[in-house]
Amino acid sequence: MDFIYYTRLQHEVISYKVKPSYQKYITEGIRLSNYDDKDSLKKALRYFEKALTLASKNEYTKASACHELGVFHFTHFAHLPGAPHSNLNKAVSYFSRAIKSKQRQQFPDKYASSLSQLGATYRRAAKEHLWHLSKQESLMESQQLHEAALKMLDGDIPIIIRLNQLSIVYFNLAATLLDLDNVSEACDAQVNAFNCFMGAIEWGQSNAPYLGLEGSMSLKPEQILPVTFARLSHFSGDEEHKKLCHFIGEIAPSFGLDPLDLMRANPFVDLSNPIIEIQQLVKEADNNNNASNIAKLSDKLHSLMKNRQFTETDQESDRVGVLIQQASSGLARLLVKKEEYLQAFITLEDTSGMRFCESASLCWLYSKNPVVQVLLDVQGKLGSTYYGLNELALMSGFVDKDKLHPYLTENAKLLKSQGTAKLSSIDESVFDENQYANIVEMASRANDPITYLTRQANRCLDDFKALGEYIDKLDPDYFRARLRTQQITFNDLAEAVHVHPEQVLVKIDIEDHYHDALIIVAYLQDNEIVAKGYSFNLPTNLINNVAAFVANSEKASIEWDLDFIDWEKIIPSHLNKVSLLPSFFASHIPWIATGKAGEKLYQLVSEINWLPSLMYLYEQVKYSDEKNLRTSICGGDTLFEKLAVQACSEVNATQSMDDVVNQLTHSSIFCFYGHCEHKHPDRPSLLFKDFVIRDFELRLGVRGAERIEFWACQSGSNIPLHFLPSQVNEAFGMDMRMLEYGAKTAIGSLWAVPELVTAHIKAKYDKLVTSGLGASEALLSAQRWWIESGADEEIQKITTMGEKEYLKKLGCHYAEKQAMKALMGPVLASSANRSNIDVSVLEDSFKHPSAWSGMRFCGLSDQQNVFIPRVELSSAQKQEMRDLILKMNLQSGYIKNV
Repeated sequence: MDFIYYTRLQHEVISYKVKPSYQKYITEGIRLSNYDDKDSLKKALRYFEKALTLASKNEYTKASACHELGVFHFTHFAHLPGAPHSNLNKAVSYFSRAIKSKQRQQFPDKYASSLSQLGATYRRAAKEHLWHLSKQESLMESQQLHEAALKMLDGDIPIIIRLNQLSIVYFNLAATLLDLDNVSEACDAQVNAFNCFMGAIEWGQSNAPYLGLEGSMSLKPEQILPVTFARLSHFSGDEEHKKLCHFIGEIAPSFGLDPLDLMRANPFVDLSNPIIEIQQLVKEADNNNNASNIAKLSDKLHSLMKNRQFTETDQESDRVGVLIQQASSGLARLLVKKEEYLQAFITLEDTSGMRFCESASLCWLYSKNPVVQVLLDVQGKLGSTYYGLNELALMSGFVDKDKLHPYLTENAKLLKSQGTAKLSSIDESVFDENQYANIVEMASRANDPITYLTRQANRCLDDFKALGEYIDKLDPDYFRARLRTQQITFNDLAEAVHVHPEQVLVKIDIEDHYHDALIIVAYLQDNEIVAKGYSFNLPTNLINNVAAFVANSEKASIEWDLDFIDWEKIIPSHLNKVSLLPSFFASHIPWIATGKAGEKLYQLVSEINWLPSLMYLYEQVKYSDEKNLRTSICGGDTLFEKLAVQACSEVNATQSMDDVVNQLTHSSIFCFYGHCEHKHPDRPSLLFKDFVIRDFELRLGVRGAERIEFWACQSGSNIPLHFLPSQVNEAFGMDMRMLEYGAKTAIGSLWAVPELVTAHIKAKYDKLVTSGLGASEALLSAQRWWIESGADEEIQKITTMGEKEYLKKLGCHYAEKQAMKALMGPVLASSANRSNIDVSVLEDSFKHPSAWSGMRFCGLSDQQNVFIPRVELSSAQKQEMRDLILKMNLQSGYIKNV
């Protein structure tokens, strides 16, 4: 078919019943799409959407607009607001609409373009953690779509258009085949892409040189030449492919390319992967550490932080969070090289613990206006509902279609049977707790349950925003306090350091794709804030070995190299209290046991406190339940309960779950000795004889507590809490949940600890606290006592008395042939693999960091919580609230017209 005739025909079809401004909007949208800044992308999207509206009377033009919107969301899936997988979903939707158009199918090249672009989208989505298909399923779908596009291009179309489009499809297919490990086929597809590209250029130069068609090729020389050279050189040993690489090297200068650049090209680079994009920015800034490159990386970080605000589930938030911490870790390392230590500290902290702070702010923020405070409580519930419904929609996407309705029906039944705890009578009268279960039930009957859930979630978001606008206007002081929780600045760091001048703040950043442990310390000296940065090589597999031990893996190695860090060099001589702010990967490591021989951290300081965020240090929990009890509870089924609780004046016998929660609600100090279990994807749970208590079932009772102690396995394990979790820099562990819910401090365990060692440390700790020592110092002192003398004392007793008599004296009742497990704990005993107790083995196990360093202290005892008596609304205030709710015209159905 003639090229001129074919292009004129396309123009006539696309212009029929369409205003001239359509093309103007499309052109401007494409131009702005060449940028990835927020404002340009926002404008581009607006132009594309205007074009789609103008195309309503022309099905072909409408399909073309959908294709452009698909390209836009695919190209900028990591730059647009929201989570990457959400934007890729939009791209799939738009490409699918374009493909379904019979009018678009009239032009094979356009139809093939949409098929191949959809295939490229599925390939990119295969790398997305939250995508509804498996990686293999997505890649197979991608391959099939590219192959379908190739078949479409067999039609009667001008040769240059066919060759141009074939080059793109083969190029995309090659990438998919490489991901599928079909290397030979991938190389053949790459060769075809190059040959089609060159064929199109040669045809244009020979047959229509006056049109300059080579300049309108979809692929550019700088895209296809280096990639073809790199892939064939690396993956293929074929002689013909080697000759082609030589040919590419010869013609490169004619396209303005340096042959040496071809040789430096990375065959694995995929800039559509947002992680690699960030790595490239970090690499460029590292190679040339100037203000411009630092600004590019900083702008990227700022853009990701903005995108996170538009995510719809905790899972999406965390996926963007992974990208954020990649960028912030790289930026912090560059800043440390420039000796800008304070800025590096703030950069890391501002991008860590974000969900913790968002949740904990419900305990920090308080309005002096009673009406506003009730509306705040209601708004918080609406926010939780919005995320809950979207999470249920996300989870439903992984359920087979024929099982989806029964799945939601069971969810609705479970929700109705559980009920919901009420905060107050006012809260109950304003917020309809039953609505959530009703919506899930209605979703189970809907034709499209997922769309129904997301639509209901968006209504909650609209009401959340409406409430927020009124709350901010009614209480400007609250508004200012809320804004402060949205970022961490130098002034915030300064306040934290001045309020806690005795503490050394230690930010520890260990991040995927970076091979060091970055340590930044900040402290007060002569009334000035001092900050310093250090980088230490991380021992190979240390994180993986500890993580495997946390997960109780049978293959877990306990050969932990913990002497890689020099604390003597880091900790200032005039301070001996340390507060740790570790990243996700850093939270695996028992920092108390790290350091050079004779200079372990526990030997150099008097306190080691784990903190969830810098923000914890300068915010205050407000609470309304009076707490004056000291409660100690045993969960049962333990071996050394008698030893562990000997210093406690009174230990409550376990009763019902409601009794335990009620005791917690009125306790300033709550101590649990027993078993805890945290196995992904389940929530961390305290185990009792007849019931379990999960972390969130304690959320209403712990607010305002002085200290929550969990002397139990895995009560502080660094395990993400959600379905489809991410390794994001949040404070995980049941102990940290207590701080999130409003407790001042907490004690927990990083992993499954041997009960005997824990019981001895707890008994020592209790005695020290009773004598007047602070809780954090008491815990560290008890651990230090154990490793320096306590373990030896107990081993001497075992050697003298024999293990059976020793265990009997401690009141331990164990089964036959279980002495080893009773003494060492099941995890360490299994690694010993001996039936008879060897004193040297016992000594190694008692003193191994896994036995004694897992217990950690979270928070600071000298933090100040604020008691605010609960206030009942007067009749006038109730009327004011009623009038406000009516004005807002809320639509979600959760807010009652009081």
